[in-house]
Amino acid sequence: MKDLSGKWVLITGAASGIGKEEALLFAREGCKLVLVDINEGGLEDLSREIKEAGGEALSKVTDVTSKEQIDKLAREVEEEIGAIDILVNNAGIGLSAELRNTTEEEWDRLMNINFYSAVRMINAFLPQMIRRRSGQILNMSTGQVFFPVPTWGAYAASKAALATYSDCLTWELRRFGIKVTTAFPGLINTPFYNDTEARAASFPQKLVMWWIRTLGSSPEKMAAKIVAGIKKGKRRVIQSWVNWLTYLGRKIFPPAFDIAGDAFALALGEKGGGTASRPSPNRGCVLN
Repeated sequence: MKDLSGKWVLITGAASGIGKEEALLFAREGCKLVLVDINEGGLEDLSREIKEAGGEALSKVTDVTSKEQIDKLAREVEEEIGAIDILVNNAGIGLSAELRNTTEEEWDRLMNINFYSAVRMINAFLPQMIRRRSGQILNMSTGQVFFPVPTWGAYAASKAALATYSDCLTWELRRFGIKVTTAFPGLINTPFYNDTEARAASFPQKLVMWWIRTLGSSPEKMAAKIVAGIKKGKRRVIQSWVNWLTYLGRKIFPPAFDIAGDAFALALGEKGGGTASRPSPNRGCVLN
């Protein structure tokens, strides 16, 4: 898909962050957009920006945790434009909490948004791609798949599930002419971390947030890598040398990662040996 002009691209989580920047870049490539998010105001602003620049965009307010709403979205898209060419599963949330203090409600929310929403979106739009024997899918995982940072374990696990699913899907769909790309962003300075930054209490936690804010990449740069990866039909888009180091290094010298994991757990973990009181389901959760 070197030439994206005229292609219909559907993006979930399009109202902000990397999703918004992807939409703007696709529009500049001459693509037509279906913008999906639960944030109606953000969608309206983005749609207006694209249209004022001469692009074409449809806004669809959708809760991607709801199978019923996803099925409704698929029917509406088919009725209004026919079929999409590219599906970008960008919607996601994060959670900073030790595994022992992660509630079942938080696990459910993470898995529903970070994993099952992508599965349901693919199930809804894949049959058309198979019939046409063409299409491309982008699934947004995380660089933490290569090194899951302590206190981010539940988030990393939900994204690891998506990465494994995406890898297998790549191989299974190749014979239908459908390409699957998995993106592995690392430290991206976006509103994704706002809530986590506000909760940073210890010096190591504050140091990590400083690292992200000062040295983290921008959503614009990550979006550019993703769009370029889709144009080239890449199977994986890995953000930076840090992610490549963890991707390759863990295979070469696993003991180093055990040492680093122990150190991060001591620095970032919650003090005390007991289990924390049951928090609200939204504790530490931030939208992607």
